[in-house]
Amino acid sequence: MMNRRHFICSASATLAAIGLSPLAALGAPNTASRKLIIVFVQGGWDPTRVFADGFDHDGVDMEEGAERSEAGNIPYIAHIDRPSVSAFMHANHQRMLILNGVMVRAIAHELCTTIALTGDTSGLSADWAAIAGHAESDAYTLPHLVLGGPNFAGELGTAVARTGSNGQLEGLLSGDILKLADGTPGSLLPRPAQGIIDRYINRRAQARALSASAGMDANLAAAFLEANRRATALQDYRHVMDFTATTDLRTQASVGVNALSLGLSRCVTMGHSGGGINGWDTHSENDDQQGPMWENLFGGLTQLMALLEDTPGTEAATLAKETTVMVLSEMGRTPALNANLGKDHWPFTSAMLLGDGLSTDRVVGGFGDGWMGETIDFNSGGVSDSGRILSIESVGATVLAHMGLDPGEHVTGTEPISGLLI
Repeated sequence: MMNRRHFICSASATLAAIGLSPLAALGAPNTASRKLIIVFVQGGWDPTRVFADGFDHDGVDMEEGAERSEAGNIPYIAHIDRPSVSAFMHANHQRMLILNGVMVRAIAHELCTTIALTGDTSGLSADWAAIAGHAESDAYTLPHLVLGGPNFAGELGTAVARTGSNGQLEGLLSGDILKLADGTPGSLLPRPAQGIIDRYINRRAQARALSASAGMDANLAAAFLEANRRATALQDYRHVMDFTATTDLRTQASVGVNALSLGLSRCVTMGHSGGGINGWDTHSENDDQQGPMWENLFGGLTQLMALLEDTPGTEAATLAKETTVMVLSEMGRTPALNANLGKDHWPFTSAMLLGDGLSTDRVVGGFGDGWMGETIDFNSGGVSDSGRILSIESVGATVLAHMGLDPGEHVTGTEPISGLLI
């Protein structure tokens, strides 16, 4: 079945082929059509490498060769060994929002990751992308597609799917997953036979949902029916896109943008591990390790933004016009180097947002005395002694509000930073 998004993509291709401007009459996207990409940097980045200026702070060890620079109204830290960072800043500052001094409340990787993505410590809550995807789940086959990094589905598991680091999702769709069972090649049944089986399972799932008792039994039966519906619909996509994504951010960007452009997903999560044994968790030789990882990260982000710019949106001229990109890590790193020339865990960090509908080309917050986060006025986003702490929960709440949702239904103890929304 061709839904509105499939029609728009097909119509756009036709218009482009005859020399007309596709999607020119569609206008700016509304909040329901906004899409979200989360790029999660796993291990804890050092904000002084790019986002945070610590040159005038006592006790902050800045990198040798680093220097202050500025792209538009955004100051940042440049280095001769990181040309991709400077190029990205200058190309994207007009749609960029940097948040400095963001508090994550912990210094343990697992706990910080949970807080950063859900605003909760239990691990039972859904993350920002799962919530946003589920809110428009009727319009998407895979509302939240996870290509890399951590994710938390909570009770929204039917709206979330991982591609798998070894192409598991692609294997399920092609039948090659059977090779993992006994080593022999597998294949799907002919389409007519598969259709008969799909219809039979769907009828059984419907009957089970109708006969289920209240409570958990009803919830599980309804979830199975919904999962079965999505699995059947997903088969139509296996001939139009490749779900294979590696740990490389550039590859993930290609798959993720394709999923958004086809109307398959509303939200995509990608991961950047940094490579190596410990990746971004640089307890030793911080300066030697994080520099190349920042360069690689921003090279991948450059590819991602270029793809969004070059791909027609579902309701706007390009995906860049209707997609918000959130880049974050679960924690920061200590201001000073340790005895091994590394930096340890720190509960204040930075984050980056890119997209329309945000108050961009600016830096919000900062690092104050003791390299702790400064408080801000939520109405303006400006630093204020009478303001409130810039927490990762408030950043998540702001993203949910930006996506057209009521954050109060999903995260407690905070509210959106209204000064960042336009």
